Amino acid sequence: MQIPQPHLNITRVKSIFEKIYNRGQISLSASKTYLEEQLNLYLDHLSAHTGHKVSVKDRARIWNIIERNNQVAKILSTPGYRKIIKRKRQLSEGVSLGFVFCIDGRIPTIFLGGRFARHFEIPAAEISVIKRKSDGKLIPDSSDLNEALRRTSTTGNDLLEIVLAHTSLFDPHHGCGAMLAKKKTGLLDPKLSLEENNLKIIKEKTITAISNMYNEFREQLGLEPQKIVAIPAVYDTDSFGIILNFESKKVLSTTSLANKYKDQLDEYFVKKNIVLGSFRQKFTDLKYLTVFSQNILSVTEAILDQKVASELQTEVENYLNEFYQDLTANQKKTLKFVLIRNIALQYLTGFCLNIAKIEERPFSKHEESYMAVAMRGSTIGKFDPENQAFASTPADPRQAIENINTMLSIMHGGKNEPYILFVCNSVGIRDLKDNNQVLQRIIGSNAGLLRDIIEDKGLGEMIETGKIIPVPVLIDEDAREVLKIVDHSGYI
Repeated sequence: MQIPQPHLNITRVKSIFEKIYNRGQISLSASKTYLEEQLNLYLDHLSAHTGHKVSVKDRARIWNIIERNNQVAKILSTPGYRKIIKRKRQLSEGVSLGFVFCIDGRIPTIFLGGRFARHFEIPAAEISVIKRKSDGKLIPDSSDLNEALRRTSTTGNDLLEIVLAHTSLFDPHHGCGAMLAKKKTGLLDPKLSLEENNLKIIKEKTITAISNMYNEFREQLGLEPQKIVAIPAVYDTDSFGIILNFESKKVLSTTSLANKYKDQLDEYFVKKNIVLGSFRQKFTDLKYLTVFSQNILSVTEAILDQKVASELQTEVENYLNEFYQDLTANQKKTLKFVLIRNIALQYLTGFCLNIAKIEERPFSKHEESYMAVAMRGSTIGKFDPENQAFASTPADPRQAIENINTMLSIMHGGKNEPYILFVCNSVGIRDLKDNNQVLQRIIGSNAGLLRDIIEDKGLGEMIETGKIIPVPVLIDEDAREVLKIVDHSGYI
């Protein structure tokens, strides 16, 4: 079959170009309306450069991901959903809340921190660090992460980063793939479990580096350094549970607490037609996303207001007062909110029960269907309540390449070939519409990352032979909607 050549599409290209670009500016509505056409033109040009035609089936796969992402973005932008997020942020008022966790697709961002917290995804939650030349202290290698910390410091709020290792309590052989790879190469302490080794890395590298950098920025502003900037925890992909002090004899497990108080919660919420597991079968359905989020908030507020299971809140408070004495009052309040909200999530899904061990359910196993990387901002698919994806926010192209190879090692074979790789960058609506120098730099950054990926021998060969289909996209830095397909085929 003849490979389509770029010049054969000139009429179609010109028509779309004239609709999107007007006097040097970009029509946002036209760019969004003609996203599928932009995608197909890019894939035509990509096919011409690689000599491997992208099939109709794979074009549909890619478009379905983009379309699904934008459906999610529209729901998250509705007044009803925004009201829920505003209330959740009020419950963590006075604290800038963030999560650092693994790229593993079984950790659903929308349910872990949603839109009320920031997220940074990296294999095994191990950020890349460097030693500062002036004093040898560890700091994050990612300039994007560092500048996010600087911006947070200017708010005057306390910062609380929750850095998560992850495990599978029902299947000890189904834990973190990144940590398992380290074990196979002899990089871990054989006397410790994968989770304990992961927590050791998190404490020594991720938390130390983030704390050093954040307190540096605070001191520059004349503020006292925080005693605790970040805390380690473990996330269980089987139950959606959060575990504090995993390696100690006295842990706090949201799963255990949800089970302990589920009967009291049932007695109170049954009058509102809510019981344990009410959303077990529908929590991933987009049409229930807003009502599910509202119910999580309602259960959380009822517990915090001591309308139900008052002993639950007391138990959490006593634990934090005993084991997290150096947290500020606002940090303790926010951590309590995070834990109780997570209990509400587990209660409504019913995943706190051991029955989850034998049930097929979303996020219980690896079902990642695509990959996404972004050195600046966020990635596509971040808030999808159903579809799994590997997503990472690497510090530099070298780390992006390492992360992609980690993703490929888990996705290898079967229905995922050819592999879809979204190369993402976030953009503000105004910058996109103005088609200004900020947009030019953003697109240039995206092109640079893709070029570095292509230059890697292994990944470059997979792209050239059609085994990886790279898709460069610009997404709204707020709603995460895909706004434009960027045609970087000329670099391949």
